[in-house]
Amino acid sequence: MKAKVPTLPGVVVVATALTISVLATPVLVSATGADADTPSSTGRTQAPRDTAAASDNSITTTVKATLATTKGLEADRISVKTIDGVVHLEGMVRNESQRALALQTAKNVRGVTAVSDELRATSKAP
Repeated sequence: MKAKVPTLPGVVVVATALTISVLATPVLVSATGADADTPSSTGRTQAPRDTAAASDNSITTTVKATLATTKGLEADRISVKTIDGVVHLEGMVRNESQRALALQTAKNVRGVTAVSDELRATSKAP
């Protein structure tokens, strides 16, 4: 269908239609605003965080409470810190089975991405 376009004397119409296309490329961005593939300051690629865990403080609180209610574990001798979802356990435990129990208990807490084992057992046998 041709439409009549009013022209001025001496003006020539060169194009009758114009098509504009816009292409968008999605970019993955982490919660901190950096590209998802950009390594963090520690050199690790950022893993997706569990959104149900509000913060490192809440993870630390939950790990401490879980350790305190775990039977056969002396949680008052274990220090807990959390940095970027990585739980650091430090202190003394009675034996290797308590050490393994503490590590597994911390790993099972929602939001924990890894556990750093800085626990020392006072004896080898359970």
